[in-house]
Amino acid sequence: MPPALALAALLLALVLGLAGLAKLSAPGATADMVRALRLPGGLRPAVVERVLPWVELASAVLLLTPWLVTYAAGAGTALALCLVFTAVVARALRMHPRPDCACFGRIGDHRITTRTLVRNLLLVALGLGAGWTAVGGRTAWGLLADFGASDRWWLGLALVTSATAVLALRRSSAPTGGGTPAPAHPVRAAADTRTGDRPRATAQEDAAWSLPLVDRDLDVVTPRTLAFSGPQVLVLVSCWCGPTFDVAGRLPGWRQEHPRTGIHLVHTEPPWSEPRVRDLADVWWDPGGRLHASWGEGARPTGVLLGGEGLLAGPVTGVAEIERLLGYSANRSRTT
Repeated sequence: MPPALALAALLLALVLGLAGLAKLSAPGATADMVRALRLPGGLRPAVVERVLPWVELASAVLLLTPWLVTYAAGAGTALALCLVFTAVVARALRMHPRPDCACFGRIGDHRITTRTLVRNLLLVALGLGAGWTAVGGRTAWGLLADFGASDRWWLGLALVTSATAVLALRRSSAPTGGGTPAPAHPVRAAADTRTGDRPRATAQEDAAWSLPLVDRDLDVVTPRTLAFSGPQVLVLVSCWCGPTFDVAGRLPGWRQEHPRTGIHLVHTEPPWSEPRVRDLADVWWDPGGRLHASWGEGARPTGVLLGGEGLLAGPVTGVAEIERLLGYSANRSRTT
């Protein structure tokens, strides 16, 4: 059996380990992904979010064990995961609107494209290589033991090349030249405002106040203009997927519950082309996604609270945190 097959298991362990850790570091993203992909009803989003990262991490660890039984279990689980992920992506490519995918939490490009399918097919190939090793009665560690000095050089160079490619080619959701501002807890933001200790806004955050927002009549406003009339919550979204439609469905109720706060849906694509939000008021297009790049937090809906004094709180992510932000805005309006 070719010793180079050890590389298949090592790369697969690296990818699954990264995916598991990324999902654990982005709470809520996996559940949102399950809803957006409209998977069968038996797959409860909250359960998938709790279980899937640990299955990926367990598979990665088992692939690195020296015992055939545990290695075979890891290889089988990894191959099954890759096949399921590939089937889900192939199905998503036929969906309209096409959802996003948080396969690696907040890391990388969340769009589902043909490239996503090709990537998953390559992972299936790695899974088949790892499985073939197990069927042949070997493990990755056993194959590594067969390496000569030159083989180890090739292995090291292959791993370095893979790591370099990931770092160089991955598409981050954060903008270049400064990144997104760190999330601010609404209560913490309020305390900072009272004490005058809020951190100074970056040049990118300052520029965001003057970015254009376009409505269906092609009229243009800026976040600064909106904030002149009182507290405003901007809900930033970047996909036509489950979380976006969840927010859109809640907008009328939020506006009725918080009449003193302006609540706006801001999309990176022209939102009036989507029938399900066409009749909603205060729906804006963020041309080029520039505002989302400044204040957004990846693929999940993001809320920011604006006022005449500046960015009062946020960004916060997820429906629950946006509702908490609205509650904070209402309390602040009653006490100021």
